[in-house]
This record gives sequence, structure tokens and C-alpha cells, in this order.
Amino acid sequence: MKKSNIIILLICLIHSISFAQSVAELYGDRIELLGITFKDPLVLCQILIAIFISIAFIQSGIDKIIDRKGNLEFFNTHFSDSILKSFTPILLTILTLFELTGGIMLVYGIYYAFAEKTTLWIFYGFVVLAITLILLFAGQRIAKDYLGAADLVPYFMLIILGIMSCLLYTSDAADE
Repeated sequence: MKKSNIIILLICLIHSISFAQSVAELYGDRIELLGITFKDPLVLCQILIAIFISIAFIQSGIDKIIDRKGNLEFFNTHFSDSILKSFTPILLTILTLFELTGGIMLVYGIYYAFAEKTTLWIFYGFVVLAITLILLFAGQRIAKDYLGAADLVPYFMLIILGIMSCLLYTSDAADE
């Protein structure tokens, strides 16, 4: 490519960036994506995080039901040298209930966000799943599976971001 063409391309790029509008300037307080209107970017973020997390936790909960025997064997082996070894069947049941409850709350929250224009149920689902991850984290640490505990951190951070965006959205709505 000739030097003059590169210079013209750079000038056009810089010119377009300098006059680029922000999302707020472009859409105002409403964002439309695939024909669906969202109140603001935080609502869109909450819904996208809720979709992602609900897939992970509902799949995990269903797997624990379908392959309970395999999961119980894993739990028995995983917690064999810990104080939790005699509680693995009840812990697996509790974990399954928490995962499915939180995941289903998020799915309902996604529906509710579109039907009622509020993300309250997404917030509730995030809180249930944050508690679930804290329980999982504690179990991994008790079992001395430090890498397994570390693997939970990104999920927890994503859920906390979801909770924070719900709180920011609520405080913004209260200020109006």
C-alpha cells in the first residue's frame, strides 16, 4: 500500500473516531437490539449475564439429577479426607436445589424483565447463586482443592457484577 493511501486511511479513521457518538448520545436512554428495546445498557448487561449464568447452573443441576450416582462417587472421593465425608449425599442434594433454584429464578427474571420492565427477579437469582458459589468455594477449600476453588472465582465475579448492575440500575431509577 502506498504511503499516501495509508495517510488518507489514518486521517479518515481519526476523523470518524473524533466524531463518534457514545451509546447514550446515539440512543438516548433506550437501546434497541434485534428489535428489542432495553431501558439502558445496564439492563442489557443484566439480561446477558443472567442468560450465561442460568445456562451454566441449570445444566449443572440437571447433570447432578441425571448422573446422581456419578456425582455422588465424585463427592465421596473428593471429600474423603475432610469433615464433610459423611454428609456428601445431603450436600449434593442441597447443592442441586440451590443451582436449579437460582438458575430458574434467572430464567424467570429474564422473562420478567421483558414482561414487567424490571430486573428484580434477576437480582434475586444472582443472590441465590452467589450464596451457592460461596458454599461451593467453602467446600472446595475444606477439601483442599485450591485449584477447584480458584475456578469458581470468575463465576462469582460475574455474578457480583450482575448484582452491582442491578443495584446501580435501582439507584438510578430512584434518583429520577
